[in-house]
Amino acid sequence: MDVAIIDYYANHGTSFLHKAKALWKVVFTALVIASIILTNEFYMLLGIYITLVTIAVWTRLPVSRIITIAAYPAIFALIFAFAMWNGSWLKAGVIILKALTAALTMVLLIVTTPYPDVFNVLRPFLPRVIAEGLFVTYRSVFILLELTDELIKSLKVRGGLTRRKYIRNIRNFSSGIGLLLVKGFDYSEKFYGMMNVRGYSGRITTQGTKTSINRNDVLAIALGLLIFAITISTVIEKRFLEFGVYILACSAIALVISSIYQQFQN
Repeated sequence: MDVAIIDYYANHGTSFLHKAKALWKVVFTALVIASIILTNEFYMLLGIYITLVTIAVWTRLPVSRIITIAAYPAIFALIFAFAMWNGSWLKAGVIILKALTAALTMVLLIVTTPYPDVFNVLRPFLPRVIAEGLFVTYRSVFILLELTDELIKSLKVRGGLTRRKYIRNIRNFSSGIGLLLVKGFDYSEKFYGMMNVRGYSGRITTQGTKTSINRNDVLAIALGLLIFAITISTVIEKRFLEFGVYILACSAIALVISSIYQQFQN
């Protein structure tokens, strides 16, 4: 996972979601996440997921890459779905879709919003030490993921990971994790030294959060409210669930039209 690519997407995009303020994008994200938590209906979750893919098309970013980044939690969701298996494919689908949809929501936020702006929104609601810890941890997680990827590639090239040699693979990977831990400490010291050189004195300063609203903000909020309103209506009034297939169909049609339109634009 290349953090430089994510930063490039967040800082150089030109879509309406890039132009919307971080505060309102966080509100949009919170509304979608709340919708995912509230509903346990397969068709509703699939409709939300397709809607988010449509929004990803509107961002004019590589959609396949965004979906791939957001697909990592599916591995753990598959394990959980298998553990909770009761013979129902829909139940398993709901578990996997919840993970995929929540991940895609968060990925849309980070690929359209520079990460300092995201943490700047959260700063008023969290203690300073936690907010700044999250700020630094965000960067560190991606650095560790990149180091892990390099470790796996090195082991494969040198024959440390081979087929049907499970015990040997585990032993070699365990040794690699030890090296990764040492490298992690080395990187953390360099990172702290770099921050000191740039004036860090126990406090990270950022610009204040702007709360004014423009048309891009309104569109982001409207999309979040629409998804939340449809979801909450199906939760309160079960008879609305009969329209789940129609909601799914509308989402799919919107995705197809958006994809065709973007192709012509390009």
